[in-house]
Amino acid sequence: MAQLRDFLYGDLARQYKLEGRTDVRPNFLRFLGRLFHFKYLPNVIFRTSRAAMLAGIPVLPWLLMYLNIVLFGLEVTPKCEIGLGFYLPHPVGCVIGAWRIGKNVTMFQGVGLGAVNDMGFHQELRCEIGDNVILGTGCKILGPYRIGDNAVIGANSVVFRSVEAGQSVFGAPARPIPARKAGS
Repeated sequence: MAQLRDFLYGDLARQYKLEGRTDVRPNFLRFLGRLFHFKYLPNVIFRTSRAAMLAGIPVLPWLLMYLNIVLFGLEVTPKCEIGLGFYLPHPVGCVIGAWRIGKNVTMFQGVGLGAVNDMGFHQELRCEIGDNVILGTGCKILGPYRIGDNAVIGANSVVFRSVEAGQSVFGAPARPIPARKAGS
């Protein structure tokens, strides 16, 4: 239960930081005040779903997963490990079937993460997202690819290979964008 609280407070702290509220720290009252916010409640539901799965509670993880689908159009498998500070500014239309997502990841609407053809949940066929990654609107990462730390996946990009740390990719298929030189 303490781990669930840590994840929920970590997500809330990141939302405060992104809002420019660096002087505010999460606590129970602030958690209750933000609980039904459309940018936070999806996190509460999928975090509770995963905690229930890890605790071995039958059926509840899947009921919570379906609740997120009904309320927000967001499908998150409870089998996906998601790090602290996960932020969904607009959760509608997202499918999260990756096996792991790192810390401080921002994922915009319509993103699809998972396997190309896997009706089970085989980690070796699913993508992994590093820390501090930005997943642009509508991007798709389907397959056993790794997105490195601090990478940016552009809007509507389709990723067919792993992306190195710090790299920005755009397009279908996604291709690296050269880094800009200072002053240009």
